[in-house]
Amino acid sequence: MGQGYHSRSPEEFKEYLKSLNNGSKKRNWRQMIIIIDVFLLIFVFYMVFRALNPGLSDNSQSAKQLINGIPSYFSLSREKDLDYQGYFWFFENKTKEPITLPIKQWRVTFRILSKEGKLCFEEPLVLAPKTIPPESREFIYHSVSISKLNRLPEDCRAEIFDINKSFFRSRFRALELGFFAEILLETEMGKQQYTIKQKLYPKPEEP
Repeated sequence: MGQGYHSRSPEEFKEYLKSLNNGSKKRNWRQMIIIIDVFLLIFVFYMVFRALNPGLSDNSQSAKQLINGIPSYFSLSREKDLDYQGYFWFFENKTKEPITLPIKQWRVTFRILSKEGKLCFEEPLVLAPKTIPPESREFIYHSVSISKLNRLPEDCRAEIFDINKSFFRSRFRALELGFFAEILLETEMGKQQYTIKQKLYPKPEEP
């Protein structure tokens, strides 16, 4: 006869059912261990990937654009400063003649927006004239007071500071979190925006 249950006594039948049940439990445990191992392996790969690619969680440099034929871009300063956040606005003079910026007709505004695009902060930039030598690069520097941002309305503070920090939120939702810093340039030719994404600032003291 084929394998399986054959005619046995009630005691043998109970033992047979018990062995089937134990075998099923062992298979379930093995499956659970395999699932946990796969999850841990994926988690390790994710953490290594994040460590090797820190720039994926925030775009610290804007796309390069042309202003009157001058290549320019906006960049986040990496200097560690608990009181101020710095920004660089780079300009590249690829000509054989010096260039003086900004042009008188320019109107420049620095802005901070939530990830949904809500305007949380803005201030005009008063730029001193700067001459860029031929075939060289120069920048305009701007910094924002962290304490000033900490005095914003609560809904905006929650978009800029990591008020609800947790392990899960930091590790698994990092790519979703953040806000946008932006230079808005208005000229006779129209408007140009230089946008970068930033990570949330650490949770601040109450203002």
